[in-house]
Amino acid sequence: MEEPAPAAPVVVACPNCGTVLDPPPTSTRLCPRCRHRIVVRRFEGRTLYLTESALEVFEAERFRTALEQTWTRQRRDWLALGRLVGASPDRRQRIGDAPLSPASVRAARTLYLAAVERAVREARREKHWEVVARLRRQQAAALYEEAGNRRPPSTEIVALHRDAISATLREVSAVARNVELVGAACCPACRADNEKVFKIVDELRTPRLPHAGCPRGLCACDWWPAVQLPPSKRRRRRPSGTARAVAVDTAASPAEDPPGDLDEP
Repeated sequence: MEEPAPAAPVVVACPNCGTVLDPPPTSTRLCPRCRHRIVVRRFEGRTLYLTESALEVFEAERFRTALEQTWTRQRRDWLALGRLVGASPDRRQRIGDAPLSPASVRAARTLYLAAVERAVREARREKHWEVVARLRRQQAAALYEEAGNRRPPSTEIVALHRDAISATLREVSAVARNVELVGAACCPACRADNEKVFKIVDELRTPRLPHAGCPRGLCACDWWPAVQLPPSKRRRRRPSGTARAVAVDTAASPAEDPPGDLDEP
């Protein structure tokens, strides 16, 4: 079996004057001959040796590539959310086929937000509170991620999350008057309220979720129906042995004669 031929040595030359660099530089430095700067960059597993003028083009191209990757992901995610809430397939197709740009990302976002509002209105009209809660949670999470998960969340995002919580409480109110808070383990505030029971009317009036100061911004705490056991009947205590004996003796003995002179002639 023939041994594979050894790989040809990689020759690295100065990008300014062409002088062979042996050994190749591992970081940016001056060429030993022309004294111009050799910029070393690593990209996709390769080592690049650039002039200072080429560096500007390289950085600009890399920035453009990163932007396009971000736009691609954002447009894809908004269109996927739009599909889940029944956005028009034709409009989703047109936006997906449009040239990639910030405008196409905004169009996908607008399409989703309009579609989710229609879906929430329809679910609210039919009193499908579970659907309302799911859609609002999803919407709040998407906008929170778009904002970079910066804490605290904006007033708009908190309002959407609380709308989801309110829908959950309305769904639970069909079977219970009180709710138990199922607290997440992400922070002391969430852990402190775990398994506590509250009145639904109070939570609808002044919602406590999401917990202020939660490191997740939109905490994962939720509500469950509070299980209330029926009141137990109080059992009458049986008298002790001494008490029973006293009661029996009292019942067996004749009543005392009232005071007076009934025996006198």
